[in-house]
Amino acid sequence: MKKPVSAIGTAIVHLFRGLFVFLLAMVACTPPNTHAASGNAHFPLYPVIQHNVAFWKNIYTRYSLNTAVIHDKNDLSIIYEVVTKVDDSVPGAGKANKLLIDRKVRHYSAILRKLSRTAPVTGEERRVAAMFSGGNRQRRLALAADSVRAQTGQKERFLAGVIRSGAYIPAIKQVLRSYSLPEDLAYLPHVESSFNIEAYSKVGASGIWQFTNSTGKNYLRIDRAVDERSDPIIAAHAAAKYLKNSYNQLGSWPLALTSYNYGTAGMKRALNEKGSYERIFTEYDKGHFKFASRNFYSEFLAALQSAKELERNPGVRLDRPLPTRTVTLKGSADIRQIRKRYGVSQSNLERMNPALSTEVFTGRHQVPKGYALRLPAPASADKPVIAAKGSDRPALVTTGAVHHVQQGETLTAIARKYGISTRALVQNNRLDSSVIRVGQKLRVAKTSGNLQPTATAAPGKTHAAASKPTRSRFAVYKTTIHHGKRYGKIQVQPGESLNLLAKWTATPTVELQRLNNLKVAARINSGRDLVLVFDKVSDRYFLQETATIPSEIQDRRPGVGQPCRMTNLPNLEQEQEAGKRLNLPIPVFLRRRPMPE
Repeated sequence: MKKPVSAIGTAIVHLFRGLFVFLLAMVACTPPNTHAASGNAHFPLYPVIQHNVAFWKNIYTRYSLNTAVIHDKNDLSIIYEVVTKVDDSVPGAGKANKLLIDRKVRHYSAILRKLSRTAPVTGEERRVAAMFSGGNRQRRLALAADSVRAQTGQKERFLAGVIRSGAYIPAIKQVLRSYSLPEDLAYLPHVESSFNIEAYSKVGASGIWQFTNSTGKNYLRIDRAVDERSDPIIAAHAAAKYLKNSYNQLGSWPLALTSYNYGTAGMKRALNEKGSYERIFTEYDKGHFKFASRNFYSEFLAALQSAKELERNPGVRLDRPLPTRTVTLKGSADIRQIRKRYGVSQSNLERMNPALSTEVFTGRHQVPKGYALRLPAPASADKPVIAAKGSDRPALVTTGAVHHVQQGETLTAIARKYGISTRALVQNNRLDSSVIRVGQKLRVAKTSGNLQPTATAAPGKTHAAASKPTRSRFAVYKTTIHHGKRYGKIQVQPGESLNLLAKWTATPTVELQRLNNLKVAARINSGRDLVLVFDKVSDRYFLQETATIPSEIQDRRPGVGQPCRMTNLPNLEQEQEAGKRLNLPIPVFLRRRPMPE
């Protein structure tokens, strides 16, 4: 008997409804697209590069400049050892560290070569062999013997780069938006240069975007007077044009970013041969496509993630963009004329116009016609005030709010001593010009309490020396704020050096030398009190970061509790006899740890 037409229609409706529900369930159960794994549709985190991204993230945020990671260059998940290097401040450290790392690389290569032929015997051989489980083990061990590599940690350098980047990233993001490009491309200079505007590579690449002379001339002005590669914002336009062109030709950001290292033409050849980024990463090995090119996109993802995490850290204080105005020159001009005309110091002109060459600032070349000269915004413009060359000691105050001008002082310097603006100082004293004379009396605005000029030697001394509280020798103490900068004292611990403390606080070493009245080559002893600057990182962040010991080092920390001084350092070029005791500096991982006495 035939079913009624209405019954057949109802059955069909139920069938389609059930099919629709099934498809919805399938979609819900499907794993998310790998393109979204990084949380960014433009920059996917492919499964084949996850270990590489994790490796570079550790290099940027975990391993110090005084450590070297001994690893397999083809499989970055394989780490044989983390070596503590001799501190850079020790004479001969560069040569000693090179010998140390070369010896470690040869050591692990020999172990791997042996394991490719025989079974492991020693504990170290068993540890290394366990890293190569699975099939085709002997062949993989033989290949690994020729693939041992050392990578120096970048923790302090990366942090300094993130701090510097605060002055440029807002403007760079604006440039990228003007080209309809992803804003996250602004983090690329972390990989290229750590946002160091003076970066210059051995192949002649310059500036934070690291353009070579030949590539740079396609987009930028490069001559005796101007090198626009050195200007982060001008060069950002060139980087945007290059990346947009590469993206249009290659079709994806992983490929376009890799082309920034390998070249657009090279990546087109690789794409034609392999068809996708993943296959290029795992299989392509032609021309100059080696370790650096293969890892470039992974480094970018790691830098992007690491930098954003540090930006969110309240203990990290980013540099702020300089308030500037731009004047386009109608004709060429000598730098001295510009300084006099606009009342701007040489140092400010150099800082705001990094594209101008040294020959311009020394007067051998003029600033060219049409150049867009950056000047301080009106509220922050400084005046070229000179009394006479001489002592830079702080001036003495006779009474109340009167200052006697000393030899070598400027209005700007005097204003800074009393925490007031140059403009207020000019207005208070009804000055018609910026010229002051030795012996002149100036009225300075009074702050709460007694007005005192501040000595630059030790800001920590502005604290009253009243009752001395009990403190841990690991703590940061006597913290004070002076002219917007935070200072604090610490007690030097074994294994610490001025260079390391400068790196940990993102402060130039010369500034710490000046603050603590240290000579250029002076060495600091354990137990000495030092004034540090906590302007870029907070004292809490400093203690937290310097207390961190990577587990790879913690498991193999020799010389715990040994003296910091290096005595009887052997000639590391010669083989040392087995069992011989060597006195070496305490490892850098024995860091400041916030613990009770």
